[in-house]
Amino acid sequence: MIKELKQDHIGLAVPDVEKDAKWYQDVLGFCVKGKFFNNGHNVYFLERKGTVYEMYQEDGMDPKTVGKIDHVAYTSEDIEADYKACVEAGYKVTTDGIEFIPAFWEHGCRYFKIESPCGEQIEFCQNP
Repeated sequence: MIKELKQDHIGLAVPDVEKDAKWYQDVLGFCVKGKFFNNGHNVYFLERKGTVYEMYQEDGMDPKTVGKIDHVAYTSEDIEADYKACVEAGYKVTTDGIEFIPAFWEHGCRYFKIESPCGEQIEFCQNP
């Protein structure tokens, strides 16, 4: 069991990342914590009073996922140990092992996702 979890962010799949990011800033008062380019679109990390959303857009997204929460992410202090614990527990890993996005944050982001029994995506991420 993985304990001592700190929520990192909530991932939102959106149809127009620029329009939605602007709306969250203008209407709800969120601030840009990070802005990165990935898979042909900007990815925004927006924050307000400790709540962080990762807002992203992808070409060819399944219409059923657009406008929905894609995943809930938790900060990992030891991504390899957390990954090993999840694999040993038999959880369904939905990423290709521990993945890396070099464009996120100063030194990139390492992460993996598992699926809950009801199908939610739970992400563990570590920024080196």
